[in-house]
Amino acid sequence: MKDTGPPASAPTFDLLLAAVLSGVVFILAHFKALTNPYVVNDDVRQQLFWMWQWLDPELFKGDLLANYARDYVPWGVKGLYWLASRVTDPISFSQVFPGLLFIFLALCLYRIGLKLGDRRLAWTAVAVYWLMPFFLGNLAGGLARSFAAPLLALFWLCWQEEQPWGMGAALLLQALFIPYIFLVGALAAGLAWLASRTGRTGAPPFPARPVHFLCLAAGVGLVGFMNLTYTTDGFGPLVSYADMVNRPEFYAGGRYTILPVPSIFWELISPWEWIAPFQDLGLVPAIAVCVVLPLVVIRGLVRLDWRALSPRLQPLWYLGLAGLLLYFLAQIFLLKLFIPDRYLIYTLNLAYCLILALGLHAALKVDRWPRNLGLLILVAATGLGGWRLQNAGLKDYAVYRPVYAALAHIPKDAIVAGHPNLMDNIPTFVRRRALVTYKLAHPWSQGFWRKIEPRLQDLFAAYYAADPQEVIALFRPL
Repeated sequence: MKDTGPPASAPTFDLLLAAVLSGVVFILAHFKALTNPYVVNDDVRQQLFWMWQWLDPELFKGDLLANYARDYVPWGVKGLYWLASRVTDPISFSQVFPGLLFIFLALCLYRIGLKLGDRRLAWTAVAVYWLMPFFLGNLAGGLARSFAAPLLALFWLCWQEEQPWGMGAALLLQALFIPYIFLVGALAAGLAWLASRTGRTGAPPFPARPVHFLCLAAGVGLVGFMNLTYTTDGFGPLVSYADMVNRPEFYAGGRYTILPVPSIFWELISPWEWIAPFQDLGLVPAIAVCVVLPLVVIRGLVRLDWRALSPRLQPLWYLGLAGLLLYFLAQIFLLKLFIPDRYLIYTLNLAYCLILALGLHAALKVDRWPRNLGLLILVAATGLGGWRLQNAGLKDYAVYRPVYAALAHIPKDAIVAGHPNLMDNIPTFVRRRALVTYKLAHPWSQGFWRKIEPRLQDLFAAYYAADPQEVIALFRPL
């Protein structure tokens, strides 16, 4: 690959076209959610239901579950949904907003690809992005994790384009919307700065001035203060590794499998669950993709001029190193630094997207294609992306519509009791309090678990009771 230097700027028409086509992919993929209020991301039911209070203050008054869910949603997400509540409800916003993030991430990847090579590489990166279900699967719902890949890509792009204030702004947005991604970005910038002090590498654009370090300190303060309020509000602290060992609620049979922690080898190859069409076409075609695609990509990668390309990939090297260090630290301080794989999966999938694009661009000699062929393949990628991403990250809860209708007229201060696996839909779609739900059965939050575990015990005692008095006892005041 001959190094002609990065382009000065992205063509405006290309950016507009990338935005329009990405919007088309999103509409094709999430059309069912855009036309059905009961098709949402699974985790919407644990993080956003309490936001109905902004439209009706009488809802969820004094509700333990609502207070807990409100407490662990990052401030930036709460602020955004509060603004959106002026024009729409939280569920509708959670269905539409991921489309804006999907377009934004596509534009970031286009510009990163442009800086790494040329327009053809940029379009290849966007086409690969459309065909990777991981991204839309995590953007779905407009939750905190929906901001992880877009804000990480924004930080990478600003670093690539040597925009220090853009890097600082991206870090502060990470601290507000997705704190554990802030740790990745801040550590990557810190590692690059330390490496530059040895004189062997160039200094990163950020941090380079004293005010940049104040920006980093502000981000650390935001993250630290959020964690502090979580504990002081009575829901924390989080459990330690010793607290979890031999307790079944933290293993495969529990709310979320935390132990045993997957190996680093599994984390590195797991993105191929999404890249290969296991869910789309079945086992045999997916295995074929796992064999053929790497061979094609490797063929292209060996053709690249890595000496010229390596300096432009500096942000990726440091983001990858920061993610690995935090991954191993999170294993040592399990849950104190959140789930270990969160520090890897977003950087890793962004890296896969760009590496696949680089390899395919070189192996297939995309830069030599006739213009009409390139346009035809771009249109085909748009349609294929819309098909492959169909309902990515979504579930349809319309089957319980008669239940929602039956409960819609009960008093706003009523509490509905039932099996936790069925109760998540009640706060979300009926807008009434639930005694206990599956999605919010979080044993890792010690203060919260001390309050919710007795409810679970009482519920199941009544659920399987032979004596009617045990059912009646469940209706005591909370």
